[in-house]
Amino acid sequence: MKPSYSVLGFIAVAALIGVLEWRSSEQAASNELVVTEAQRAFVREQVLQAGEQSVSSASYEQAMATYIDEEILYREGLKLGLEKDDLIVKRRVVQKMRFVLEDMTPIASPTQAQLQTWLDQNTQRYQTEQTIIFDHHFFSRGKRGDEAIYQAGLARNSLLAGQEVAGDPFPLHTGSELLSRERITKEFGVPTSKTIFDLPLGEWSQPVQSPLGVHLFKVTQKNAGRTMTLEEAGSQLRSDLIAAQREAVNDAGLAALRATYSIKEVP
Repeated sequence: MKPSYSVLGFIAVAALIGVLEWRSSEQAASNELVVTEAQRAFVREQVLQAGEQSVSSASYEQAMATYIDEEILYREGLKLGLEKDDLIVKRRVVQKMRFVLEDMTPIASPTQAQLQTWLDQNTQRYQTEQTIIFDHHFFSRGKRGDEAIYQAGLARNSLLAGQEVAGDPFPLHTGSELLSRERITKEFGVPTSKTIFDLPLGEWSQPVQSPLGVHLFKVTQKNAGRTMTLEEAGSQLRSDLIAAQREAVNDAGLAALRATYSIKEVP
């Protein structure tokens, strides 16, 4: 899927940015400081955010004086080139430039056709959960100690011979309901959950150790996940597609800006 953007448009943006930077440099070199209504409103807002109940004349004047002092120091610092080779300043400017590119190249809301195409191309990301039903015998290490794994092995032999075995109580009721991978992982942990889902149908596992003790598992029913519908994938699908389109547009914008520069390497 190709996002809609114009390389010529990005080149125009680059040219506009260059003009703005030139004008900003001219203004920074001037000793005239113009305080606009927007800046006065910003100062008043800063006074309120500092905890003042209202903006008094004294607090406003003090805040405005601080604002003017900081603006003067900033401009003088630019004249001296103090912002150069400052990694923090550089990263902040880069971040702002990325915001500028995003503002200049808005992403249209995806159509149903675009969402379906994205879903078809990324089916592995939008799957319903796998669920299984399994039988389970538990042998508590707290109750049986080091004998737990040995006794689990004996119990497996008995199960393979068609005999009944008696394990220890376990809080998760199994053998009668479909359980999701998330639920099983919560109860048994990631490694044991993976072992359970990898078991073939109808076969008792070897003794499986976990922090709780030793387990024997037999999967009796396994429902594989399926690709979600557009409705099921919902807002996550839309957000993922917009993020991918945004990344593609940003990459194209940066490439267009890069094309306006001549890169030279010197020894």
